[in-house]
Amino acid sequence: MKFLQNRSFAAELGIVLVTMIWGSSFVVVKNATDTIPPEAIIVFRFGIASVFLCLFFFRRLKEIQISHIKWGLLIGLQNFIAYELQTVGVKYTTAGNNAFLTAVYCVIVPFLYWAVKKQKPRLFHLISACLCMIGVGLISIKSGLSINPGDLLSLACGLFFAIQIVTISILTEKNDPILLCITQSVATVIFALPFALHSRNFSALLPAQSIVSLLYLGLIGTMLTTVLQTICQKYTPPSKASLIMSLESVFGTICGIIFLHESLTLRSLGGFLLIFLAILLSERGDLLFAVKEKLKTHQSSKTRI
Repeated sequence: MKFLQNRSFAAELGIVLVTMIWGSSFVVVKNATDTIPPEAIIVFRFGIASVFLCLFFFRRLKEIQISHIKWGLLIGLQNFIAYELQTVGVKYTTAGNNAFLTAVYCVIVPFLYWAVKKQKPRLFHLISACLCMIGVGLISIKSGLSINPGDLLSLACGLFFAIQIVTISILTEKNDPILLCITQSVATVIFALPFALHSRNFSALLPAQSIVSLLYLGLIGTMLTTVLQTICQKYTPPSKASLIMSLESVFGTICGIIFLHESLTLRSLGGFLLIFLAILLSERGDLLFAVKEKLKTHQSSKTRI
């Protein structure tokens, strides 16, 4: 029993590490977009990840089927659009805004499930959506009711990540998640490559100062986090894992302040807190409402006595 507890604790620490790396990736991408077009960043990032995922899971590749390729292309298209919106968006906003606005996928997912799987959202999902909308308004809407283009692209990115999460959730019921992960990464490169080749400065896409950033994004920010997440979630309850991963936006903001010297106004801080509360409520609202129901049941039983 103690061994299982230690393994569970180690898995939780692993997910925390994954979340911290994700948060730092917003800063790395922000820096990389100064010298490399967004599409090229995606090509190099997922190209490096694809090579090492294939090496890491080489034996698993012999089990690949047409269905993995077909669904990998679908998820890869969604992944490319989401990362394209995120990578372009971060050029026109702060890493902190990009991180928090992208994280709204946590709130959107239950409503997409409602549309696809006919699973009606609960009251706490509606409350979290309202909190999220207010938070987004505080962060993004400026005087004159204008919105920063980068914030708008970050929100659109969150929508496509939500679509991808729902798609993966459905497809992994009957398909190997590792093989889907590999085909998705390769497909992302395929979709991004034509846009990268069309970039005017493609021949000069690899300035020396950007090589480290691309290696970090490919090896650490994509390949390592994918493997770690897959292994650690095996020993961590989904509810706890999703709660830990919601801290990605917090780490993204902290890294932006430390490494990019981004400012944090009271208005932005209020928006961040509301979005974070919305994410927590969306992820853990079932537990909160379950406690409330138990208290009601306990009180009613005492009344009968």
